[in-house]
Amino acid sequence: MIRYLVAMLVILRPDSYSARAMSGTSRPQRTAPGQGRPILGRTDARVGSDEGGGIGRRGLFHRVAALAGGVAANGAMCGIASAADEEDRRRRYFQRFPTLFAPIYGEASRRTVKRQIGERIWALEQSLELGPLQTPLRCVVVRLEDGSLWVHAPLAPTEEFFELVESCGPGGGNGNVAHVVVPTYALEHKVFVKDALLRWPDARLWTAPGQFSFPWRSVPDEFVWGRGVSGVLAGSDQDEASKDVPWASEIQYETLAGGTFRIGGSPITFYETAFFHGASKSLIVTDSLAQVPLSVPELNDPANLLLVSKRSTADAQPPDTPEARQDGWEKTALLVSYFFPEHEELDPEAGPGVVTWTDGWHGNFQALAGRLIVPPVVRTLIYAQDPPEVRRWVNRIASGRWGFEQIVPAHFEAPIRAGPREVDRAFKFLEDGSLDPFPASDLRRGLRPIADLALNARR
Repeated sequence: MIRYLVAMLVILRPDSYSARAMSGTSRPQRTAPGQGRPILGRTDARVGSDEGGGIGRRGLFHRVAALAGGVAANGAMCGIASAADEEDRRRRYFQRFPTLFAPIYGEASRRTVKRQIGERIWALEQSLELGPLQTPLRCVVVRLEDGSLWVHAPLAPTEEFFELVESCGPGGGNGNVAHVVVPTYALEHKVFVKDALLRWPDARLWTAPGQFSFPWRSVPDEFVWGRGVSGVLAGSDQDEASKDVPWASEIQYETLAGGTFRIGGSPITFYETAFFHGASKSLIVTDSLAQVPLSVPELNDPANLLLVSKRSTADAQPPDTPEARQDGWEKTALLVSYFFPEHEELDPEAGPGVVTWTDGWHGNFQALAGRLIVPPVVRTLIYAQDPPEVRRWVNRIASGRWGFEQIVPAHFEAPIRAGPREVDRAFKFLEDGSLDPFPASDLRRGLRPIADLALNARR
């Protein structure tokens, strides 16, 4: 919840990175074929952009079809356009619960990619979007020894996503999804679980402790998930209660009670469950670890990267070059990680709400990216509350019981080639906050004041 409150500050800030602020024009809403309401928060890749005279991929196909001469050429082009329509249909979904991420609520479209990352384990990825800021969001699928599928943090419920999950079954066929796992409290990792369980009605539901609803409390499981919970993953697979978890012999788990906040007048503890898949030697986590990629992720929309890449929001849209896209990604990573990074400055001389990036931001990105970290938001806001408890959890997953060789987080890059030693090193700040610090100026205007307020309110 803290992340969503902070995200709202980003959305409402005077220098908000809207399409209008960044380009001088507003991005037109797209309307679903045969429907009267727009598709909001569209995140699939496009050819060109709506700004600057560019057109979308489907628009390109239809325009070429209209201009092509001859019946045969017209037929071929219409076939291509129909294929694009079918692709769009398979990527469309309806978000039933409101969030601060696109589309907030309602219809949208997301592309999904699937990669096998080890023995009987796959990563499926979509983009998580806040305004023009896009970062990878990941679901992990494991095929258990009996051939059934274990699905960790389902993504947006598109037909493409569902089919890609099911293709992880034996022989690449329609796999039997037997287990759906909610690994944490965070909304982006559980908002689509109800849709997943409607698709896979025989699957059992396993959740981390501390699932809560806001602003209404005590909402029935049937409303949130569509059914009751099969089991809550409190503690560890080594506890007596784990005997009721049928997959615990193949996928072990350890649950962290990360921090407690007062939400709606009640104390709410944030939990995250980490998993170890022995066959692939993979540590599966959600928000506790990450590695920001040095280069642009595959699913990031070039149009959004160009919007964010500009030195000043008052500048014209830059040409679409690899360098501009890279600048857009580096600034995206800084904004997502720190919310109010050091070198993003209000520029009143250039006009109301204008933001200019000053020199030095590239060095701050280099300090952040390309290495295993505990993300700034989690480290500063949550883990600072009870470092000894976090250390006990780290010791359990990095003690040698789990001989993992790669880490699969839900955000940014994966898989990360790292083992228990690297995980222990990433958490050394628990004993000494001066170790491996993030730039103080990146934290000063955003995360640090929010963290101080949260910690003082807890005392």
